[in-house]
Amino acid sequence: MSEGYHHGYPQQPRTKVPHTGIGRRSGAALLLVPLLVVAGAAASWVGVDKVVYEPGPLFDTLDSIDGTPVVELDPELEDHPTEGDLFFTTVRLDGGPGEKVTLLEWGRAALDPALTVHPREDIFPEQVTAEQVREQNTELMEHSQQDAAVVALREAGLEVPEEIVVAQVIADAPADGVLHVDDEILTVEGEEMTDAETVRSRLQEVTAGESASMTLLREGEEVTLDVPTVRDEETGRTIVGVYLAPRYDMPYDVTISAGNVGGPSAGLMFSLAIYDRITPGALTGGRSVAGTGTISGLGNVGPISGIRQKMYAADDAGVELFLAPSENCDEVLQGQPADLLVVPVATFDEARAHVEAVASADDVDGLDLPTCRTLAEEQAPATG
Repeated sequence: MSEGYHHGYPQQPRTKVPHTGIGRRSGAALLLVPLLVVAGAAASWVGVDKVVYEPGPLFDTLDSIDGTPVVELDPELEDHPTEGDLFFTTVRLDGGPGEKVTLLEWGRAALDPALTVHPREDIFPEQVTAEQVREQNTELMEHSQQDAAVVALREAGLEVPEEIVVAQVIADAPADGVLHVDDEILTVEGEEMTDAETVRSRLQEVTAGESASMTLLREGEEVTLDVPTVRDEETGRTIVGVYLAPRYDMPYDVTISAGNVGGPSAGLMFSLAIYDRITPGALTGGRSVAGTGTISGLGNVGPISGIRQKMYAADDAGVELFLAPSENCDEVLQGQPADLLVVPVATFDEARAHVEAVASADDVDGLDLPTCRTLAEEQAPATG
């Protein structure tokens, strides 16, 4: 057989290719490196429609923020010395209006137990702007501060007169065209009203579909009207279709400065700080306490968002007690740091009692305080 042929077909003579010194695996690795670089660059640039909750800073309500005292009291109120810490906790949100969460940030958040990821549409309406969010949070913070001052003053034995006014009339509701915004409700069915809850309770004694007699103060004149009612399909309660709001006649000026923090979730801690300052003795006994929760003028503690992040921030700061709204207990059980003492509260009185218990204890770990787990066990239906 002639050289250059194989099985009868022409074959090019083999030429020796110089060896590069790079094996097959090394070559694949070299190809992989730029691909990883490109993927990493894309992950740090491509956005996703997510919002990431991260632990934010803690602020001591008994101290100052940027040189301004968090709580400033009316000169006519006696300001008692105190000690310890009453921290309000915050959350950082990445991915709000005008911001972007990248694939890289999303992946990091999924691996960090202190962070949570939420679909953006679950947190922010589609067309809302960053400025609108700031304005809303500022308004909520202002209402929270006023309610906190009312609760603290009343708990200290000071009288704070209250009016119940119509804040909004729902379109096409029974009260539409009958009740007006800023109407002050004086009586319902002949009974004097003291707060919004008494209005709601008295309405339940009216058969849905019948009218409720209300005496109002409208533009300085008393008027009595028959207001139609209807049965709420979701709750089964008798309603007229308005939102009520308290209007307080504050006997003293109490100023709260929270820096650039917005929202209502610091209300509970504000109320504890004001109460601590206007009553003798240190409420915390010198201990470090943190917490969160909205507060109503009646002293009820309401749920908040970002409870996991706030617990982790408190745990990192080494606080000895964390106060959490009872309505957030499901989230507490899912994300509570192992070494953090978390106590659920539903009212200001409960929160104050737990802080006082910790303040007077030699050993916090030996206290028999309620937890979200024991609360869940108490509320579980009996079986058998």
